[in-house]
Amino acid sequence: MDTHRTSNGLIYQQQALVSIYWDYQNIPTLKLSPDLLLLANKFGYVVNRKVYDNWQQQNKAAQVNLRSQNFECFHVSQNIKNAVDFHLSADCFSEASSSLYPHTFIIVSGDGYGEILIQKLHEKGKKVIIVARKGNDSHNLKKLADRFYLIDELPKSIETYKVTA
Repeated sequence: MDTHRTSNGLIYQQQALVSIYWDYQNIPTLKLSPDLLLLANKFGYVVNRKVYDNWQQQNKAAQVNLRSQNFECFHVSQNIKNAVDFHLSADCFSEASSSLYPHTFIIVSGDGYGEILIQKLHEKGKKVIIVARKGNDSHNLKKLADRFYLIDELPKSIETYKVTA
């Protein structure tokens, strides 16, 4: 939260905004969504929940489930290599560029392309949290991100937060 003083001397706290950008093609773990939302709420008010994949027939059930949790599902065809990465990065950076408020971006991926995105988000004064799968996590992502979580450790991290909060 950011603390601000108004013109009449009152102090108020503004809750940070949080956006989730999920590379479902890279991390197709549907059971992650409840923990991801708990994590996001820990850092502020969730304003965007975006999931990217080639939503073909085999992923229709996952797409329906995610939409029921108010995630926006973006279909990205596979005609271009790394198309999901490009779309996710462009949308994320566009939001960061237009947001004037404290903002945390949760990127669910682990791909190396995230390094450039993290640097660009930091240049805009945004915080970045990476959620990745063990074995699919770049060492540089861990160093660059403000926080880093492995999917398997996320429930434990959330429980620890509940106990200390």
